[in-house]
Amino acid sequence: MGRDRFTELQDYNGREDTAIEMGTFNSGGQVAGGGGYADYNAAGYPNGQFFHLLDTVKRDMQIIDDNIAQIARLHEQALAATGEASHRQISADRDQLVAQNNALVSRVKNNLDILAQTADDPNISKSQRVAQASRQQAEAKRFSELLQRYRQMEYQYSQRNRERLERQYRIARPDASDAEISEAIESNQAGQVFAQAVMHSNRIGEARRVLRDVEERQEDMRKIEKTMTELTEMFNEVADMVRQQQELIDTIESAVEDTHGNVEHGHKEVKQAIIYRIKARKKIWIFILLLIILIVIIVIIIYFTVIKKK
Repeated sequence: MGRDRFTELQDYNGREDTAIEMGTFNSGGQVAGGGGYADYNAAGYPNGQFFHLLDTVKRDMQIIDDNIAQIARLHEQALAATGEASHRQISADRDQLVAQNNALVSRVKNNLDILAQTADDPNISKSQRVAQASRQQAEAKRFSELLQRYRQMEYQYSQRNRERLERQYRIARPDASDAEISEAIESNQAGQVFAQAVMHSNRIGEARRVLRDVEERQEDMRKIEKTMTELTEMFNEVADMVRQQQELIDTIESAVEDTHGNVEHGHKEVKQAIIYRIKARKKIWIFILLLIILIVIIVIIIYFTVIKKK
């Protein structure tokens, strides 16, 4: 394990959870654009600081969970919106919330990475390391489930958007094959394709409206695809983190069990040594007693054979 230590855990500075710099995910768990969340670096991980950061992670995950529900509601409103201005406002509100939520997701991932370093800290006992690593792993698993739910929600909205685009295309071109529809939706020029299809169906007056609607929903699908890709990458990273933590926990617990076994073995050896010592002392006292008896016998013999005869 590496010996390079993090610096002292910094205070949270009382930042409001809503005051988060908007940005997207990146591979380091940071938020693109920087800033906007507390950086925690640690050496020694005193329990107070560890649990303070752990509480921050729990609070952020609860906010993310609430945001996912709110984003889902905004997706529904965007699908149901009929007016251009209404759809644009709903989309703007949703995009802002998604950006804030993605920043929170990155912050949680970053803080879980920091908490994972507890298993590499020699300044605390093995039992503390196991306890802290287990708590970090439990929150990482919860975070993994949260990412999965977030990704599933975005996927469902993307599919509904796609189904809507398919219906629009079939109205414009009832004879279109599934392959043609799929190609039109996936094409970067889908908007023009849809507009042309409308014009070919002698509904030129709808061409501009259809073009705007298709382009907006096509843009929604691109944003969702990007978010889903980033969520998948982060989900895999968190899964690796959980697996590595389990390996570390198993290693530490194995070492603790070995130490406990050595202590038990040593205790047995000490007890055996005490027994041997007691037996040795008993033999010494028996020898002394026999020696005294022998001396007494010799003295008696001398008394009756030598002294009394005189």
